[in-house]
Amino acid sequence: MGLKWLFTTMFSVLLHPEAFWNDQGKGRVEVNAMKDYAAPVIAVVQLVKLPLVGVPKSAMIMAIVSFIIDVAVLYVLSGAIASVVGHDRGETVQDDILTMLCYALTPLWLVEPFYFVGSWRWLFLVAALLHTVLILKPGLRFTLGSESPHIEALTVKSSLLTMVATLASFTAITGLLRIFTSL
Repeated sequence: MGLKWLFTTMFSVLLHPEAFWNDQGKGRVEVNAMKDYAAPVIAVVQLVKLPLVGVPKSAMIMAIVSFIIDVAVLYVLSGAIASVVGHDRGETVQDDILTMLCYALTPLWLVEPFYFVGSWRWLFLVAALLHTVLILKPGLRFTLGSESPHIEALTVKSSLLTMVATLASFTAITGLLRIFTSL
């Protein structure tokens, strides 16, 4: 997968989530979402943040730690949502949810460079959370099947879990920003 595919997919997820999930069902199943999409998007965001820290050594350490935090949140969140969904869906449900989250968390990763803008960072975080929920809802329908009777309740629970995980990640990353920019 090249940069053109990465940015095309990113814009499709952000601007047309319903159409993206419909296209996802028609043939993008062979893509490893973590390796081909999520990891490169998180890495690009970390590269964008490098000049904002200022001190090269601190910037590199922070980029690595932020990357690890983002990936950890992705895996923890997929496990939490899979446990909410239940065990009656089969063994591949956690992999399917991880794939869905790789795309749905895109707005949250893209606003990380705006964590440097002081008190305005909360506005960017809330906007990204709302956009993530808008992407998450059709993603859950695609992942779990729209015939699921509890899809609305699962969407609410998944949204709440995503908000909690995001706030924990945001707190950790902004704490690291303060530490590394003060050195």
